[in-house]
Amino acid sequence: MTFSTLSKTALIALMVGASFASTTVSAQSGKQKRFAESQYRHDNMEHVKYALANIVQILKGEASHEGHLPKLAAIMASSASMAKATFEKDTRGMSGHTEAKDAIWENWADFSSKMDTFEADTAALAKVAETGDMGQFGAAFQKATGNCKSCHDKYKD
Repeated sequence: MTFSTLSKTALIALMVGASFASTTVSAQSGKQKRFAESQYRHDNMEHVKYALANIVQILKGEASHEGHLPKLAAIMASSASMAKATFEKDTRGMSGHTEAKDAIWENWADFSSKMDTFEADTAALAKVAETGDMGQFGAAFQKATGNCKSCHDKYKD
């Protein structure tokens, strides 16, 4: 991998990491009991978050487990493959904590499409990670994580 590719990948990783760090801080400030469906969704997406955080550590050179990139990308892809199904049940009337906005079910076609893209992009990332081609990995990583913030902004409290 060339230095410019590494620098671009590290910059992307820093931006994605900062976005997830702010999400984590805000989620930690309001600890409330989740209802079962909310907890299940949350736990599935936490797998994505933690795998992503570890990928960012590797790309930034803070962790020296480059051989884990394919496994971490596979965790992201596996969780993404289940994500849409965890939202199919409309839980707007359930009691307890959730970060899911009503807009999910009010705009199901848009949300569903975003989840399908998320699933496809993380599957592509997992395939690229298996090749070990870091030039392609950076682009696939950017694509797989590119819509996270826009989806969270629109559909997550």
